[in-house]
Amino acid sequence: MGAFLTGSQTLILLAGILLTAVLLVVVRNFLPENRRRTLRFPTYCLIGAAAFLPGLMVANAAGFEATSEVCFDIGSVFVLLGVGRLGVLATFDIGVVMRVGHAVPKIVRDIVQGLVYALIILFALRQAGVQISSLLVTSALFTAVIGLALQETLGNIISGLTLQVQQPFEVGDWIQFNSDERQIGEVIEINWRATKLLTLDRAEVTVPNGLLAKNSLATFTKPTVIARRSVYFAAPYSTPPRRVHEAVMAAMKDVPGVVNDPPPTLVTFKFLENATIQYWLRYFITDFSRRDIADGNVRDRVWYALERADVAYPLPLSGLYFHESDSVEDERSREADAIERALKTVPLFDPLDEIERHVLASSMQRRLFAPGEIIVRQGEEGEELYIVQSGTVGVSVSGTEVARMSHGNFFGEMSLLTGAARAATVFAVGEVEVYVMGRAVFQRLLTAHPELAEDVSAVLATRQTELEQVKLSQDAKQQRVAERSSQILGQIRKLFSL
Repeated sequence: MGAFLTGSQTLILLAGILLTAVLLVVVRNFLPENRRRTLRFPTYCLIGAAAFLPGLMVANAAGFEATSEVCFDIGSVFVLLGVGRLGVLATFDIGVVMRVGHAVPKIVRDIVQGLVYALIILFALRQAGVQISSLLVTSALFTAVIGLALQETLGNIISGLTLQVQQPFEVGDWIQFNSDERQIGEVIEINWRATKLLTLDRAEVTVPNGLLAKNSLATFTKPTVIARRSVYFAAPYSTPPRRVHEAVMAAMKDVPGVVNDPPPTLVTFKFLENATIQYWLRYFITDFSRRDIADGNVRDRVWYALERADVAYPLPLSGLYFHESDSVEDERSREADAIERALKTVPLFDPLDEIERHVLASSMQRRLFAPGEIIVRQGEEGEELYIVQSGTVGVSVSGTEVARMSHGNFFGEMSLLTGAARAATVFAVGEVEVYVMGRAVFQRLLTAHPELAEDVSAVLATRQTELEQVKLSQDAKQQRVAERSSQILGQIRKLFSL
């Protein structure tokens, strides 16, 4: 290699091997765990260079100049390739990440790495005596043939560069490149030829960059991670739209996976021919990968909301449906009997006889709540008492769960009887069925049984004291219950004019 070599060939190659080894150790220490597989090539180069070092030493000792030149040249190429690869890794995977906080796209790294390899090979050929200019001229025709053969591949490479410059998406974004929803996926890699997507079916889809450049792109996670979703449902003509709006929008609070800002909206969308009205519910999510789960949660809430509002889902008009008139009455009778049995489990209603309990049960309503749905919210006003018929509800105060209740338990009595704001938030752990009593019903009950107010006040005072979790001795706790009972009794008598 003439002027390129100064001093002993053995020392120069040994120094190159040591330099490669030191760089390999340093880069490995700073390189992320998931990128250390990229060190295989420089490791192989180090082994290759080290393999030619003994041959170089033997050839120099024996005076075989031609052999020593070959060993030195090949060993030097291995060193340059290893150092070049380590230099690119140190620049893009360590230096750039530390400076800007994110990795350079793979396609940029690949292009820079390719240029580095090309320069090393050209340098090695020149040192070996090859005329680079003549080589380029003689290979012009070959290059043209290869260019025509690889036209589509080169188009994908150029499209990949264009995508990197414009950056309509990046790794981690969810995109759709045509109208087929099956082609929605998360970008997991952008390389020099194609972009790889991972769908919700956990299938990896490889899309040529040229195809992405030719089609319209929808990026669901840009400019922000907030994406809008839609659910359509129908209700009968006979149900006023305002009633549907109020029921559904009340149920859209705190739906898992749905954000409250921007808030959900409901639009009366279309009048259909089968005597129904179609509604368009729009809401927003931030985790696009769980969009199907969020959509399912919203549909669940809509069903439970319409069920509680007694809005029947319209059936197709293409068939005949027969209903027995007695079945509705039987259902109401069975429901009233179930409510009456539930009332027997509530200590508040022990003074009632069978007739009074039956009248009270006939005035109560049955409601269903979806898993996770909030039944009453802390701080809000209310005038209803709830009795848990089936399922489990959780009770939380200021965001901390303090208790759980199941069949036979009741809640909401403080707001019903004293007009106070809700002292706790009660939510459905699973599907929950409750029976609801309004204040007007309880007004008639207290008018017939004024002595019930004293029993109610004692129970309410006990439950409120336990809710506050005041750590008092047993005597002090009983005194506190008596004081609270007297205070609540006064509020009840004042509210119901007893």
